[in-house]
Amino acid sequence: MILNSIKNYLDFKNVSPSVKFLSLVGFCTGLLLSYFYTVLVILQKFSGYSEFVIGVVCSFGPLGLIFAGFFATKLLKRFGFYSVILFSTVINGICIISMIAFINPINLSICFFIGGMMGGLTWMTMDTWANVVSDDSNRGKSIGIYNSSVTTGLAMGPLIVGIFGTTGRIPLIVSILLIIFKITAIVSIKRFVKQVLFPFQSSKMKFSILGISPFVFLAIFYAGIEDSAFISLFPAFMINDLFSDKQIGIYIFIGGIFGVLCQPFVGALSDIINKRLIIFGLLLAHITWLTLLKLSNSNEVVIIMALMISGFASTSLYTVTLAYLGERINVTDIAFATSLFIIIYEVGEYLGPIIVGFNMNIFGNTGFTNTLLCFAFFSIIFGIIRTLFYKK
Repeated sequence: MILNSIKNYLDFKNVSPSVKFLSLVGFCTGLLLSYFYTVLVILQKFSGYSEFVIGVVCSFGPLGLIFAGFFATKLLKRFGFYSVILFSTVINGICIISMIAFINPINLSICFFIGGMMGGLTWMTMDTWANVVSDDSNRGKSIGIYNSSVTTGLAMGPLIVGIFGTTGRIPLIVSILLIIFKITAIVSIKRFVKQVLFPFQSSKMKFSILGISPFVFLAIFYAGIEDSAFISLFPAFMINDLFSDKQIGIYIFIGGIFGVLCQPFVGALSDIINKRLIIFGLLLAHITWLTLLKLSNSNEVVIIMALMISGFASTSLYTVTLAYLGERINVTDIAFATSLFIIIYEVGEYLGPIIVGFNMNIFGNTGFTNTLLCFAFFSIIFGIIRTLFYKK
């Protein structure tokens, strides 16, 4: 039955063609984001900044994204998908160039905040688009395809670091080329974006949506903490263990690309199995990779295994929770619900680098693994309690 579902998942006929064009932009977004973050963390670490300073600086990005969540729906209604994506991409690109060219905490913090707002608009627009053009029969497949494209880009970014390193003007030149690549991709699909009919959206900010499934929102909150801590501080974790910048890029690529390869299976399972059970399984996978990393003792094989599990768990958790949200929400509320979903995720992304960076300053690399393990265990315990209470 599962094999037949996977075979059906690979049949794209019942997926809106616009999802395929959205996936192209998603790939470019992930590629630029992961390359930029990996390079910037390495450059800050080599410049002598502590993990706490790096974490605080990076936290301004999620803070800007949270701010964007409160007006993203209004901008979408007024200007449409294409204008919002193009404008936010151009401004975000300017911020990225400025950060790599002038590395100091004040400039980085300001640009992270502005870039976070712009990146948030792009992200919320694309996630809303993926849910709008899908229905309950193909939502897991559609979002899986879209998220696989984003994750492929996220995996490829560190690979570029692994190939070219971070010396001299290489980061600036590569970032400019990636920004041009993304803008070109957006312009090339303009006519396909215009074909997406944006349904009428309620103007009410219904925070009661949080009560639909608190466990799911807590899971995405944890995902935000883990994802931001990983992208902001894992390179510092590896540098502390004396790994080179090229090794860091290649290892992160291996983990990310494995997560991409797992998405067809996750997408197929999410359409036939209770998504709540899958979320529990993915949280357990997070505990597994963090435990392996904690016990790795700088063993390269163990670290790669941990990163492969991390790539699978991180990518899949976002896919499943977003698909779960889409099937529970009325279409007239989907833009705000998606924005609220991302706001909760970004609150986690804001807190993750600060909390984990602070603990790394005090406890070293164990501060990274232990902090994330505590959050993962709390999420699972809350989910179990919530499930028992719900059944009662």
